[in-house]
Amino acid sequence: MKKLLAGFMALAVFGLVFGAVAAYQGTPGPNPEVERGTTPMAYARGMGHGNGGMMAGEGTPYMGLGVKSANLTEVSVDPAEVSDYLAQITVEEFTNPRGITVQKLVYDGDYVGKVVGNYDLSELDVYAAYETLHGVKVFLAYDGDIVGFVLMK
Repeated sequence: MKKLLAGFMALAVFGLVFGAVAAYQGTPGPNPEVERGTTPMAYARGMGHGNGGMMAGEGTPYMGLGVKSANLTEVSVDPAEVSDYLAQITVEEFTNPRGITVQKLVYDGDYVGKVVGNYDLSELDVYAAYETLHGVKVFLAYDGDIVGFVLMK
């Protein structure tokens, strides 16, 4: 009985060692062909598409346009013109499954932007604006933090 138990124990140890070696050899290492962001924080901060709420000097943020922002030109917009445009917008508000309020911005029946959070549109400032193929994309900020955008056609 002791020999049988010792045999099963040896078989179990051999199986664990062999399985660990096989698993170690089967795991791929780092792939140098995969392009990584300039900072690891780009992956850790969220916001989707590798944007990560990047600050100046941390690469080119992805703006959801299918191109990097380096290919776009920043333009200056009149904050009063943006405020007038926001006054004409209809807001469709909902709460996502994570409990965050999202305001969809609708102008003349078209979805033109969104604001994440329960903010009054009149309290938002212009953070930056970029010329795109479909109009001027204006990023909206509250106390210096980007909270949404609107596309002015």
